[in-house]
Amino acid sequence: MWEKLLDQSSNDFSAGRSPLLRPGLFLLVPLVRFYFRLTVSGTEHLSADNTPMLFALNHQSYLDPALFSCALPSKTRRNIWFIAKDKYFNSPFRRCFASICQVMLISPKMRLRQAVPAMAGILKQGRHLAIFPEGTRTRSGIPGEFKKTFAIIAAATGYPVIPVVIQGAFESAERGKKFPRRVPVTITILPPIATNGLDPAEVAEKTESAIRQAVER
Repeated sequence: MWEKLLDQSSNDFSAGRSPLLRPGLFLLVPLVRFYFRLTVSGTEHLSADNTPMLFALNHQSYLDPALFSCALPSKTRRNIWFIAKDKYFNSPFRRCFASICQVMLISPKMRLRQAVPAMAGILKQGRHLAIFPEGTRTRSGIPGEFKKTFAIIAAATGYPVIPVVIQGAFESAERGKKFPRRVPVTITILPPIATNGLDPAEVAEKTESAIRQAVER
């Protein structure tokens, strides 16, 4: 079923590289790494040839996309697109900012049959895709329930899922904080989960289990 739907994932949405992203990151990366004393492990699990990867991350704060981008090697961070709800980018300026930062905006009202091909199209264009399966930031620091959209995309396309664990961002910028505190942040890139032959429920269960186990260590 989903494989047929992915035939609809044409290039209607162009997941190109934003020309303004690179100079912006040139300034942002050293600042973020210094302020949050950013520690990164597991970069050996990234594809050496920049083959498209689907990242599934726990969601601790509004800083997570920037923290994750700054943790990646430059060739990977310039090739990654994030998914976000369009309600947070409800003005022309914010939508322009999302485009510069390589963020695809998805409406919560969009049916799954529309959203899945649109997001899978990013991978088909040779880009990486980063999704927060919880769909919202944690209220306690503990990962919430994972939605299966990312797993449907992974199972249908055959691309592996790379689980990513963010720790420290919740303590730095939990809900209600306007300015982040200087708290050490750790990004852990876990081994990829092969998806060939698995159904979405199995992909989601393996990914969620890997992330929860890493958070609880």
